[in-house]
Amino acid sequence: MRYRPEIDGLRTLAVLPVILFHLGYGFISGGYYGVDVFFVISGYLITKILTQSIEENRFSMVDFWIRRVKRLLPALLFVILTTLIVTPFLIFKPIIKEICTDVFPAILSYFNFHALYNFGNYWGGKSNNSFFLHVWSLSVEEQFYLLYPFFLLFSYKWFKNFFYPILVITVCSFLFFVIYLSINKDFTFYMLPTRIWELSIGGLISLISIEKIKNTFWPAILSLAGIALVVLSYFFSDKTISNYALLPVIGASAIILFASPMNITGKILSTKFFVLIGKLSYSMYLWHWTIIVLFKNMDYQLHHVNRHVISASIFILTVLLSYLTFAFIENKTRSYRHTPKIVLVGITVIGVFTIYVANYFSIYYKSDCNKLTDYFRYYDISPTQVVPKKDNPIDYDMHMPNRLEKFSEAYKNEGIITRVNNKSPELILFGDSHGVMWAKLFDEILDELKLSRTFYTSTASNPFFDIENVGSQFKTACYTKVQRIDYAKSITENIEKWNPKLFVIVCRWEGIKDKDKKNLEELLVFLEKREIKIIILTQPPRLGFMENKNACQYFTYLKINPILDFGYVDLYNNESVTLGNNYLSSLKQKYPFVSVYDVFNKMTDNNKVKILMNRDVLYYDDDHLSYPGTLLSKKEIKKIIVENI
Repeated sequence: MRYRPEIDGLRTLAVLPVILFHLGYGFISGGYYGVDVFFVISGYLITKILTQSIEENRFSMVDFWIRRVKRLLPALLFVILTTLIVTPFLIFKPIIKEICTDVFPAILSYFNFHALYNFGNYWGGKSNNSFFLHVWSLSVEEQFYLLYPFFLLFSYKWFKNFFYPILVITVCSFLFFVIYLSINKDFTFYMLPTRIWELSIGGLISLISIEKIKNTFWPAILSLAGIALVVLSYFFSDKTISNYALLPVIGASAIILFASPMNITGKILSTKFFVLIGKLSYSMYLWHWTIIVLFKNMDYQLHHVNRHVISASIFILTVLLSYLTFAFIENKTRSYRHTPKIVLVGITVIGVFTIYVANYFSIYYKSDCNKLTDYFRYYDISPTQVVPKKDNPIDYDMHMPNRLEKFSEAYKNEGIITRVNNKSPELILFGDSHGVMWAKLFDEILDELKLSRTFYTSTASNPFFDIENVGSQFKTACYTKVQRIDYAKSITENIEKWNPKLFVIVCRWEGIKDKDKKNLEELLVFLEKREIKIIILTQPPRLGFMENKNACQYFTYLKINPILDFGYVDLYNNESVTLGNNYLSSLKQKYPFVSVYDVFNKMTDNNKVKILMNRDVLYYDDDHLSYPGTLLSKKEIKKIIVENI
């Protein structure tokens, strides 16, 4: 097949926007559509190769797959192996096990399934932490390559035609894509049935001849229009996959079909820069996301460095490693007859490494800090408590007492109640996991003050509900709909029966939704009518650089060791926490019975966050205080309780 440098140039037009998008630059909100351009290119080239070999009766599935293995796996295995070797020296050790769970889905080409069922949304959440998330697209291509040759063989045998059968699967896949966009966007994004049309359109254009208009002005105009469509998709598309996918697919098709050394589009895409980056594009695609995630895992160490400097460093490192990979891996293995054997050795080495990490590699750090007791189960009234996974690193070296059996149905009875002198509760503590984290301290204070109390605090559950329509509740992570109704009835009925003097509300206020604000304010009105005083605790600073990690272990990884007095880390990335806390200040102005205790201010000093006090760790994870962390506020909270009861 004749080499076309403009197609390498088109690869440049695909890979650079993907990298910029993954670096987080908002101006290129549709940069991920570069992958769609790659799909069109891949479909074009593979169809060109396959149809020619089938027509000439020289097609061999074994030869085809050996070429695919030689083309794709050596570089992929090199990136994976390098990542496994380097990361233990740089990142938090428990993450190494998470990396290993992604290895075989990446190698065996089912990462799109792995991503869909383990990460879900490509644009956020757990997916952002996967070192090999980007290989979902390689899995889609490999699955396509597995089925497509048989389809073409069947089409040629029965129809003596490739175009119309490919047209049929293109239309069917596109209709499936359009329909499924409104049903399940994650499935639409990751899975082959909704992506076939992008690859098969590339196949269709490989079968189209433009000889009749080759010497007219149309190829120049249409190829420029193709450039425009591709660029438009990058800068003006939705932030998630949508029907805008048509733009890069049609645009890339027009470029492949009409660009040539005879027109301006072909000349631009055939320049040395475009061709060079295009040749490196596969390696750049493999390296860039892995490097980005590595830098994310070093967020705390790099947070003083300018964002653009970090992005430039990532890009330079990507290009450098890609050039070395292209020169010494891709080029050397593509035509080497022993490459399949090398691939088998590589897979074996990686397999041994992952088995070692899974079974023998210690992911824990020896800490000089005091051991913590975690009360997140003890004071959790959820009917279905979150069960910690065995050997979960977040709970390492913690004592975790279980809830007393008598409180197994506390959510629909009287909460986790303690009566003093047989009195009804004078204080109710209400909240989510942030309420749970304060429960031990309140229990201790109220024991000292000899006051009855009860706790309605639930881990992993939104505490708010529609108080004006108690019978209309919704299922949550730890409650069925019926349990949720019982929970709401229990709280409202017991408030009216006990008429407590003080109601304390503690939640994660960061990102609080409008619906929850409405339900909260209805609760405040409900309490105010009964002249019940209200205290709301603000959210402590969030340690965003160590999301959902064992604080004691992570501080040890950062080499933050116990010292006399307080240990600190820098306060940053807390804008959303501050926004939520400011909302509480507005409630104080609106409702006279509401007081706000500022936990955030208590945990900060000169733009730094208190994380250690002598040998005590003050945080449990990134956003929950430990029991020693709550003890810092004991004196002030005890005083507030005394003043209000």
